[in-house]
Amino acid sequence: MTLAVLRRGREISRPRKRASAGRRFGRLAVGPATLILVALSVFPLLYALRLSFMSDNLLSAAPMRYVGIENYIALIHDHLFINGLVVTAFFAAAMVTVQLGVGLALALALHRLSRYQQLLATVLLIPSILSPSVVGFQWLQLFNYSGGLINYFLRELHLPLQTWNASPRLALPSLLIVDFWEWTPFMVLLLFAGLRSIPQPIFEAARVDGSSGWQILRYHTVPLLRRTIGIVVILRLVAEFKIFDIIYVLTAGGPGSKTESLAYYEYTQGFSYFNMGYTAAMCVISLIIVIVLVKLILGFTERPLVRLAADTEAP
Repeated sequence: MTLAVLRRGREISRPRKRASAGRRFGRLAVGPATLILVALSVFPLLYALRLSFMSDNLLSAAPMRYVGIENYIALIHDHLFINGLVVTAFFAAAMVTVQLGVGLALALALHRLSRYQQLLATVLLIPSILSPSVVGFQWLQLFNYSGGLINYFLRELHLPLQTWNASPRLALPSLLIVDFWEWTPFMVLLLFAGLRSIPQPIFEAARVDGSSGWQILRYHTVPLLRRTIGIVVILRLVAEFKIFDIIYVLTAGGPGSKTESLAYYEYTQGFSYFNMGYTAAMCVISLIIVIVLVKLILGFTERPLVRLAADTEAP
């Protein structure tokens, strides 16, 4: 009896030892990656947070000193920072809204095709594959006043030529056009992948029940795509808050400060005037804004599907 109990105890302890050894191996396996993540992400973030409370100008011989929240107070009275925040917010809101609407329409059209879906998806991906700086140089040639292709067609149609990226009225819309051309295909492909993951019997049952195409889109497609839409919106929102490349190439923030985004103003303060403490404070504010927006979007996408449908049907 005693031997049987001992054997039974050994049989039970062996899987536990194996599980314990597996956990130790797992910790050892992810240890180096965790250290790299801390070194490349967490430490710079903490250092930037500390630097935002300091006065540190690399062009000055004065040593770094603690100033508390003076950098944050100065941001409130900095009209260029407010302008950059407004430009970025307008750019992000306009681009996310337009790209989501057009991207969803094109994804639905692509989803309904019976042939050449993969070919068209590959062709659509080309603008998003290109580097933003390359895209900026391409459109810089297209926007050229004397030799650009766009003004060439305007000249042929006997319409007035435009200084697209140098006009106070057209500079920001020109950037919107470039960003729309580059990143709408990316949104199309993500939404197309989301559509393909939805079980098709749901739509077939809705058609049998007599639902119209608009009703299927409103009450079935969009609610079932809400998490994919949330991910797409978050990715594009974060990217728009970081937009820098095409602004640097096409307008350099001008004319004046009409197209100076928050990221471009941070670059100017950090790498032109070397005001590192002030720049760190701006980066912290940008990070907080993005975190709040992402949290709101995630909260909406995680709402129960039944409650979301009820809110949609409410007058």
